[in-house]
Amino acid sequence: MTDTLFLTGQAGQIETYVDQPLGDIRGFALVCHPHPLVGGTPQHKVPTLLAQLLVEQGCIVYRPNFRGVGHSQGTHDDGMGETEDMLQVIAELHQRHPHLPFYAAGFSFGAHVIAKCHTRLSDQHKARQLILCGLPTADVDVAGLRRYETPNIQGDLLLIHGELDQITKLDDLLQWARPQRHLITVLPGANHYFTGYLNQLRLAISRFLHVTPRPN
Repeated sequence: MTDTLFLTGQAGQIETYVDQPLGDIRGFALVCHPHPLVGGTPQHKVPTLLAQLLVEQGCIVYRPNFRGVGHSQGTHDDGMGETEDMLQVIAELHQRHPHLPFYAAGFSFGAHVIAKCHTRLSDQHKARQLILCGLPTADVDVAGLRRYETPNIQGDLLLIHGELDQITKLDDLLQWARPQRHLITVLPGANHYFTGYLNQLRLAISRFLHVTPRPN
């Protein structure tokens, strides 16, 4: 079941879709969507899949519209304002669910925002697991050239990338991940949007994701 609520960011209200699990709530999760200037929304197939898998594990999942998307206020801010908004959202979600573990996932631009948020959070508020699909880490030439300065991150992390991603190139991700010694799950033949590879994407995430309640 999906509801809609409005959370608060620096630029005003943030329209957020809330996906409820059928049984007991075992955790809460934030899922961030791809770049809004090229049509990215929470209904994109990759964030939708991420939300489905988290719901199946018992998470209540929050999928915000970034600035200027849907009924979210503000205008696109190249990931800077969006990061500040999501940090406020995460703080509010921790207040709503103080006894539940936190999980986070994102695709493309949304993965970049999640990564930036992760480095700004205290250890107490960091996500227990992170799922980052198609993470941009260098120059991306879509609707204008953009440079993504993705910070180094640590934690229980799943990086999934398409071998033939021509938007966020695998070589750039390898260069970013190499000094951090991160594992990367590569889908041979997949493009940036994982076209025709959703079943493989589901399998990789399902093998990684493990939602467990906090001990009492």
